[in-house]
Amino acid sequence: MVKVGVYKNYGPTASGGWLDAFNWLRHRHLLFHLVGADLRARYRRSRLGILWALLWPILFASVFTWVAINIFHQPFTTYIVYVLTGVVMWDMLGGAFNQGASALVVGEGYLRQARIPYLLFPIRTVASMAVNFVFGSIAALGVTLVLTPQAFGWTWLWWPFVLLLTVLFCVPCATFSAIANLKFRDYQHGISIVILMLWYLSPALVMRDVYERPSIKWFTDLNPFASLLDIFRDPLMYHHAPSLHDVGLVAAYTVVMWAVALIWLKIESRNLIHYF
Repeated sequence: MVKVGVYKNYGPTASGGWLDAFNWLRHRHLLFHLVGADLRARYRRSRLGILWALLWPILFASVFTWVAINIFHQPFTTYIVYVLTGVVMWDMLGGAFNQGASALVVGEGYLRQARIPYLLFPIRTVASMAVNFVFGSIAALGVTLVLTPQAFGWTWLWWPFVLLLTVLFCVPCATFSAIANLKFRDYQHGISIVILMLWYLSPALVMRDVYERPSIKWFTDLNPFASLLDIFRDPLMYHHAPSLHDVGLVAAYTVVMWAVALIWLKIESRNLIHYF
């Protein structure tokens, strides 16, 4: 008698509705391994290792601030913290699209050998960036304590919420980017230009009041990148909780991006393997 096997599809196309978005949890040990492997590969043969995640944003912010204070006429002690927080947050936001674009491509070997949920690989990309975000945040907090100790306060307790909200926003962005790049190989080149444009249209390095001018304020009010930068800086630098407008805007974009990413992933999941 021949035993009939039961084929279980752990990918997002299995009949389970939106609960299939959590199937990657079955492979969480693989996720931890991949994130660790990414970090080891990034800092391999480096004497300082993960400490570069602390030093790089500080060094970049110091050099940029030294040049820019003569243009914007801002105090060095406050402007370097502004630049440092902008660099740390933007590495996360820009990376969700730029690095997220290759999330499925670099996972091709695993996807060809086993039924692994596609969502695991954008999560892997964002998780690796989140580790660097944590160390970059530690650098920002340390520099703030040294240069502007009066900024320390209870509002710093908002930081875990900032991390969670940023990760929740970045995962669907990385998922969307990964699918788009797999289907349209010119996407990665195009999205890098779009992210560069958004870099200049967001208060990452240029002072926030510049973006309050009437000609650009309407865009700033609708820009989730600007809101995430504000959400990061408000508790750290300005002693107040993130505004309801910023949190609400980012939450709305996050919900929409999750819906778009999961729907597109569900539609394309049976065909994505053929795009490699």
